[in-house]
Amino acid sequence: MKRIHRTSPGSVVRNMLVLLILLSMGSCATTIPELQVRYTLPAPSATLKGRAVALTIEDRRTDTSILGKGAREEFERSSDSVSLSVAEPDQKGSSVGIFQVPALVREAFNRRLARSGVKVLSDRTAGVPTLVIVLKTFSLDLVGRKWLAKMSYEARLTGEKGAVATQFVNGQAERYKIIGRDGGDALMGEIFTDMVNALNPARLFEQTGLSSVHFSPVPKG
Repeated sequence: MKRIHRTSPGSVVRNMLVLLILLSMGSCATTIPELQVRYTLPAPSATLKGRAVALTIEDRRTDTSILGKGAREEFERSSDSVSLSVAEPDQKGSSVGIFQVPALVREAFNRRLARSGVKVLSDRTAGVPTLVIVLKTFSLDLVGRKWLAKMSYEARLTGEKGAVATQFVNGQAERYKIIGRDGGDALMGEIFTDMVNALNPARLFEQTGLSSVHFSPVPKG
């Protein structure tokens, strides 16, 4: 005799509730807490091929929080870390890693300088000029229905004989919030790309009288 298994209405409701809870947990588990920044590289150039700089990052932000009060409500459980992806022009890009802000800035400027042909050194080296990036602001907020992104820094190139060239870069951008936090991620990526790519290393080399000088770093003994 064939047995017929009947399902009570109560068990159906319980099963649906369990399924909804599992789906909710899965959704929470896949939520990315960090700010997502995509940096788009400039077109490659050989303008400064053969030159080198020792790169230093100084974090001089008066407020080291990345997210303002309004943005924090959208980025739940967010930390002060930033997830960075790097893209060629007109490409989607790929993930590089998760960074604290000073390391994020170093990673981006390493790549920006390399696109101009510059060899980047992490330590000061005899015979090599020093490029200092002084970060002043790096923030994202939600004010009313608008995302507001800001970034500013000072770039100082010091030549071997003490000549100094300076460039100030300051910008902000706005975008209306539609749904979720994607607009904030995208806006921060746009301002970050614009500000990093605004660095003019060729002009800095020219101002310090180093435009025609090539460097061969002295190996450490």
